[in-house]
Amino acid sequence: MQIAVAGPRGGSVPTDLGISIHTAAKHYARQLGIGGLHTTILIRAHHKSTIDGVCEGLCEPLDTRHFRLDVCLYANWLQILAHEMVHIKQFARNELDLSMERWKKRLYCGAIDYWDQPWEREAYRLQARLVEDYAKNPGNPTLLYPKVANNPGK
Repeated sequence: MQIAVAGPRGGSVPTDLGISIHTAAKHYARQLGIGGLHTTILIRAHHKSTIDGVCEGLCEPLDTRHFRLDVCLYANWLQILAHEMVHIKQFARNELDLSMERWKKRLYCGAIDYWDQPWEREAYRLQARLVEDYAKNPGNPTLLYPKVANNPGK
């Protein structure tokens, strides 16, 4: 897994902040069992509380192995990062398709409310557990899911 941390327009972030974000993302990936996958994640750190006044974080899958995360630093960025890393797990394990219409092989329509979307419910359910484990066991994550091979669909 390759993780890069940048500012919102690709610029640099302070070294200590970049290391903190990178370390937390690696920890969450290991907890979620996806740390060994061949994935590339660009995490863009925003010095504000919301993105376009709408959300605090965003996971954009470019395909099933390349992701762009946006995380607002003026919110609980550790929890937001954890939430978005759950979405990476969902895409990488093919639990959620890239169009966000199929969850664990079940078809969902676009009319479902945000809070009722099963992939969001899972991300909200796991985010606090991820952060708590990171705070208690930095560098030694408790696995929530078994490790995933590089070919999760097989």
